Parts: sequence; structure tokens; C-alpha cells
Amino acid sequence: MLRRRLTAAIFGLLVLAPALLRGAPSRKSPHVQIVGEGTVATAPKETVHKNRRRFLEFEVRLVSARPAADQPSGADRALAIDTSRPVKVVHDLSCGGAPLHLEKGDRIEIAGEYVHVPKGGDLIHFTHPADGSCGTAGGHPSGYLRRIADASKTAPTPRPVSAVPDQPWRGTPAPAGRPYASILDAKRDGASDAELLARVEREGTVYSLTTAQIQELRSAGVSSSVIEAMLRSGRTPRPAAAATPR
Repeated sequence: MLRRRLTAAIFGLLVLAPALLRGAPSRKSPHVQIVGEGTVATAPKETVHKNRRRFLEFEVRLVSARPAADQPSGADRALAIDTSRPVKVVHDLSCGGAPLHLEKGDRIEIAGEYVHVPKGGDLIHFTHPADGSCGTAGGHPSGYLRRIADASKTAPTPRPVSAVPDQPWRGTPAPAGRPYASILDAKRDGASDAELLARVEREGTVYSLTTAQIQELRSAGVSSSVIEAMLRSGRTPRPAAAATPR
């Protein structure tokens, strides 16, 4: 009889155990998945825990933080996030956490599980992808840890204008209007090559002829010698006048 009662009692406990476990409160400290930015408050150190996993540990002073869209089981979205003092970061390098070089004072972007430890010392962990590198894939929301580049350190400082040496002009001077048109009109009015050459020499205009303008001059009957003189005009120094003998 006693054996039957013991057997029935054990069977009843086995039946009720799942329901009791489901109704039992979680022992995990209050937590919430966050996304935020902060400043590294202590020099990061690489550590190895008893489970032989490597971590990058440091403290960060959060500047801003908000609950993430994806939350782990039992998360408390109303959990207060401490931005008044440094919070410890435990970045798991053995479970897919990206290795990175950080120094005190660096600004970072962070996503992970913020845990409020009742005995003090809030922390942020799971700052790595939830891809199954450790544990079950998708067992917690993915996180990340990224350094924010300092624009003042990466952008080159422009030199003052006084420090930039003068550069030689290598382009073609921009023409004012259509200076070649005067030669074109003169040719159409019957001017000879000698008259056109004398005019080009006398005026010293920079013509900056394009291929289309050269073709237009040729079609109007302007000779190659005149066109060549126009191309040289204003670009070569005129020969010095010979001194008049006394």
C-alpha cells in the first residue's frame, strides 16, 4: 500500500513539474536589449575567463540609450538605464564579437543586453551576432560594438593659401567673345593674306581657336599661314625692336 502511494505521489509531481516550472519567476536579473552611444571611460583589457573564452572588458559612460526593437525573453522595456556613471561592457571575442582597438575617450556605438545587477555594477553583454557561434543561434538578439571615427583626426588639415606655391598655367586662355570673327569678316571683305598677317601681328590677340573655328576659317579662304599666326598670337614674346644706330 505504501509503495503504491509513493508511486502515485511521484507520478503526480512529474505531471505537475512542467506547469510549476512555467509559472516560476526567472532568476535572471532585470534586463533589456538596448541601442546607444557612449564614451570609453576606462582602458579596455582583453581577458580570458574560466571557460577559456576571450573577452574585451572596459567601462563606458552612456551618452544615449534606448530599448531596441528586438528584445530577449523576459526583457523589461521600462528598466532604467544608468547614464550618470560608467557601466561595464563585456564584449565576447570568442562568440563572434568583432575585435577592435579602443582607447579611453573613444566614442562607440553599442547594441547589447543591458543587465541591472541588484548588488551593483550594471553591465552590457551579448554585443555580438546571435549566429550560433556560441550557444543556440537566435538565443538572444544580435548586438554589436563599433568605434565612431573622429572626423577631426581623419580629415586632413588644409594648407593655408600662402603655403601653396604658384602653379604654371597649362590650359588654354578663355577667349573673350569670338575674337577670330574679326579676321573672318576681314577675309570676307577681301583682305589679303599680307593684310591679315599684319593685323594679327599688330593686335597680338589670343584667339584660342577650336577645331570647328579653324575649319570655319579655312572654309572662308583664310590661308594656313594666317591661321598658324593666329594660333601663335599672344603666346610668344614679340622680338625686341632693333636699336636705332646713332
